[in-house]
Amino acid sequence: MKHFIALNAIFFTFLTTLTIHAQDITFKSDTLYPEGIAYHAKRDVFFVSSLRHGKIGTVDRKGNYTIFVDSPEMISAIGLRLNEKTNTLYVCTSDPGVSTKTTAATQRKFAKLIAYDATTGAQKYIADLGALNASGFNFANDVTFDNEGNVYVTNSFSPIIYKVDAAGTPSIFTTYDEWKGDGFRLNGIVFHPDGFLMAVSSPGILYRIPIKKPQEIKKVKCLLLLGADGLIYNPANKELVVISNYSQEIIRMRTYDNWESATPWDRFKSVNTFPTTGTIGGPYYFILNAKLNELFDPKAEKSSTFIIQQIRF
Repeated sequence: MKHFIALNAIFFTFLTTLTIHAQDITFKSDTLYPEGIAYHAKRDVFFVSSLRHGKIGTVDRKGNYTIFVDSPEMISAIGLRLNEKTNTLYVCTSDPGVSTKTTAATQRKFAKLIAYDATTGAQKYIADLGALNASGFNFANDVTFDNEGNVYVTNSFSPIIYKVDAAGTPSIFTTYDEWKGDGFRLNGIVFHPDGFLMAVSSPGILYRIPIKKPQEIKKVKCLLLLGADGLIYNPANKELVVISNYSQEIIRMRTYDNWESATPWDRFKSVNTFPTTGTIGGPYYFILNAKLNELFDPKAEKSSTFIIQQIRF
């Protein structure tokens, strides 16, 4: 028993050391306020977006930030997703009203998806999502893609998920009355290889949406995930990671019935305020600590230092 206790103490100390000495990446860029993140394994860099300046940058392991794309087509750059097979970086861009490029004509109306070559930054296509909902409010927030190269984008200001085909042609994929409401609603979205999407609303409800029958939307039976923002699906571990900026937690979730229901089994605290989205790199999750609470508070002192938090899975 004494040996068992001693070994447990050593193991606990080892885990604590891993947590304390995690290889978090600190980077600097003047009032960047990044929201989206994607890891490019071949280049070993992270793409990060910017709500404030409407541009995309890269961050290396040492925390060096470099501008990748700075285009007038982007007002606020938000969710990112990288398709490494096609070397395509998908970028959601909208105007929530906090960008240096914000205008009265575009605020809460403008919404596009832009596809870039992930090596050169050359634009592959641009899809006007806002034009499909011209009479409503628009905020193209998060993005994912399926095995056929179709892309799906959540609208946080209207009850819509968009679809953009491989040629760049947009359409409304599905709508749902429960996604209506004031403020931010639909948020993170991921594709599951069994042929369905999972999306989460900021009030904390997780949804399962079949690709072939997008009107057959079901709520996943699980606890409320208040303030849920980004999602990561890890097919190797068969787990879903939910990033909550309300609780400032990263929540790992598992299922025993193919995501008809789900249970949280592990939680990590964000090392900084307002975690938003995350990505997978090797045996780690990398979570973006965005401090967006400062950006949306006109009285708050603004930051230029941000953290990519590393969590081993």
